[in-house]
Amino acid sequence: MQHLSVLVISSMMFVRSLFVDTSEFKLVKQDNAIALYERWIPGAGGENVREIKTIFQVKCAIPAVIGLFKDQARGREWNTNASDYRIATAPDPHHWITYIKYDIPWPVDDQDCCLLYRYQEMTGDAAEVAFESITDHRFPLYNKTTRITGTRGKWIMAPLGNGQLQITYMVTTDRSKKIPRWVSDPIIHDNLFRTMTKFKSLLENKTYARQ
Repeated sequence: MQHLSVLVISSMMFVRSLFVDTSEFKLVKQDNAIALYERWIPGAGGENVREIKTIFQVKCAIPAVIGLFKDQARGREWNTNASDYRIATAPDPHHWITYIKYDIPWPVDDQDCCLLYRYQEMTGDAAEVAFESITDHRFPLYNKTTRITGTRGKWIMAPLGNGQLQITYMVTTDRSKKIPRWVSDPIIHDNLFRTMTKFKSLLENKTYARQ
């Protein structure tokens, strides 16, 4: 069950209602560095979909964040339960493709996703990296591996001064009908928290902080 972290960033997500609802988020987990929120918003299919948001501050520059996204060797370190993390180029120099495979315990098949990332600058020296599911011939479907589709989300990086960034991560997911919420919710929250904690830690090491 702990390998349900794949739900954190990509499992069976619904895209049409991403970030359009104005209902308030509920704080579900927090420590002295990271806050995790969620809300359930109406989806086009008539069912509510989960939107998750995490916010944290990190002492680094925006290029360091982009560098970590593209660091194929480090991808498995911060993506909880990932067994493979690969980067491929896209025609636009500000775009790239990320492939992630997750180990899922037997008898469930492993799962993977193929995501297109798009970087764009925003006002006030901020930047956004949006991501969504795509198909790409370099990452074909594999036997006994379930391809997760419909993922969409974004990272927002806003400078705060004194070398600090505020990072906001948002993603929308469909509820898994196979797993009751009282089982899945704590696992999703815990694994996302672990993912963001490691991501922040890697950004603040000497290699990335000086980028």
